[in-house]
Amino acid sequence: MYSIQIEKNAENSLKKLPKKDAEIVLRKIYSIRDNPFRFLKRLQGQKLWRLRIGDYRAIVDVIVSANKIVVVRIGFRKNVY
Repeated sequence: MYSIQIEKNAENSLKKLPKKDAEIVLRKIYSIRDNPFRFLKRLQGQKLWRLRIGDYRAIVDVIVSANKIVVVRIGFRKNVY
């Protein structure tokens, strides 16, 4: 099982979301801990991955050697990339 780390930038973005949406985003992020690669898609030209959560996207870095998922950014689909 992977551990989840949310960076400060992503945490600030999460606080700006409506409370209901923020809960949905967090629930989805924590639900991928057992098998993250089933839900993630690699971003082209980067070492980062994206997680779709409705109209929101979470940009994450997966550190396999440490069994860690680091959430880098969270935002609307059109703004997060």
